Amino acid sequence: MRWLIDARPLADPAQGGVSRVTRGLLEAFISLEKKDEIALATTGAKKPCLNLPHDAACRHFHFHVPNKLWSIGAIAGIIALDREAERRIGKIDAAFLPNLGFVGARQSRPYVLLLHDLSFLIEPRWFSLKTRLWHKAVNAKRLIRRAAHLLAVSEKTKRDAIRLLNIPAERITVIPIGQTLNFSDIPPSSFHLPHSSKYILAMGGNDPRKNIRTAIAAVEELNRAPVFADIHLIIIGRDIIRPSDNELASLYRNAAAFLYPSWYEGYGLPLHEAAQFGTPCIASTAGALPETAPAGTIFADPAKPHHWVEALRIVLSSPRPNPPQLDPQAWQKAAEILRDKLDCIVK
Repeated sequence: MRWLIDARPLADPAQGGVSRVTRGLLEAFISLEKKDEIALATTGAKKPCLNLPHDAACRHFHFHVPNKLWSIGAIAGIIALDREAERRIGKIDAAFLPNLGFVGARQSRPYVLLLHDLSFLIEPRWFSLKTRLWHKAVNAKRLIRRAAHLLAVSEKTKRDAIRLLNIPAERITVIPIGQTLNFSDIPPSSFHLPHSSKYILAMGGNDPRKNIRTAIAAVEELNRAPVFADIHLIIIGRDIIRPSDNELASLYRNAAAFLYPSWYEGYGLPLHEAAQFGTPCIASTAGALPETAPAGTIFADPAKPHHWVEALRIVLSSPRPNPPQLDPQAWQKAAEILRDKLDCIVK
């Protein structure tokens, strides 16, 4: 079999959650014992380095077309990812799309699509006009509905797809998510933190869905107590602070607590990343978080900052928890599910 994989999430400069999940899944998929032929496709003015395991059965080919021009061509039906791939390497049996993207309206080969969340359908006001137009241009609903099979990162995401898009339950499979960050020993002094270096970490930047206002209000209230007056809040996000993976791991590891007051998440990867370093986590009760959050997470209402203050007082007055046990085979299991679904859709 010859599988086409849209590897463009790996070329995203931000390397956010979607990119890290894609990397974990593809590294395991390439390493599977059954050796099918794998074609990794990217677009853009320059060919990116994907940093994936070397394998003789895996090839990376790049379309030297600026991404904006590619998007226009895909919308117009002039180009499609599978057709362009077949012109170079021959027949494609099926494709895997790790995220929504401009693959082309005339995509003809069956594909498996990984769903991270459907927040753009649940509450469009969380997104900028530019992002809303992007979802419309990429024809997200059609792309999801046309998938021969869907993989979902949580049961919540699966239920949302069934409810909002009338996707039959048997066409959606939930996959496990594995570890996405490695240990880092970058000292806190490298980040020019205050002398106390005791801080609370939150993620989201200016994204309204991440509800950073609740985190700010909670820490401001916490600071009114003299015993907590020297605790600072660090907010990271692609539009504020964009740390490298090593820096992010160090920020997690040295934080006194991690706050995630999001209005909606399809999975909540940052909670798992923080917890793997033994950082206490406080999470929203919204979206998939009650289902997917790691053991030991404290939950709070995202609309009530005083609930977060109480949770912080508990966390900061308690011993640091042990990291939760991770399934070392999670990515392997996810890769086997992906291969099984690809096999099924071409039979």
